[in-house]
Amino acid sequence: MDPVEVRRLTPADLVAFQAGMPAWNATEYTKRIGFQERGLAVQLVAWREGCPEIRDLGVAPAWRRRGTATALVAAAERETRSAGFPRLGLGVGIDDDYAAARSLYERLGYVFAHGPFVEAARLEADDGTPLPVAGVCIYLVKGLTDEGSAGHPS
Repeated sequence: MDPVEVRRLTPADLVAFQAGMPAWNATEYTKRIGFQERGLAVQLVAWREGCPEIRDLGVAPAWRRRGTATALVAAAERETRSAGFPRLGLGVGIDDDYAAARSLYERLGYVFAHGPFVEAARLEADDGTPLPVAGVCIYLVKGLTDEGSAGHPS
């Protein structure tokens, strides 16, 4: 297994980090860095499997099975490859609700890396309402080559 790089999130990282990691609200990670700077918390960033990862990919039910997720994954792969990373990873739930997503990722060339594991967080909406999030997942990775991404030619 590749070593995992873990380091504190810094203000200089914030724009790039949020571009690759969707924020749950507009100020979540800014608040976390503020807590960290005051010594009240530590916001660590980890690269699982030694690669960037797709987080929180979702398509509204009415738009599913029209190629939207495939297009999003292809774009993520292009961005990852252009940034110089040879692999991309993602976590996906193991319950039946995620069967179609697992099937899609496998069809696009993602393979089992590790798991199952529990992902959990207590997040907060912009209005302060708690958003507890948890699920049992497996982690999939894909080696990226210049030949194409997500089943599409480059």
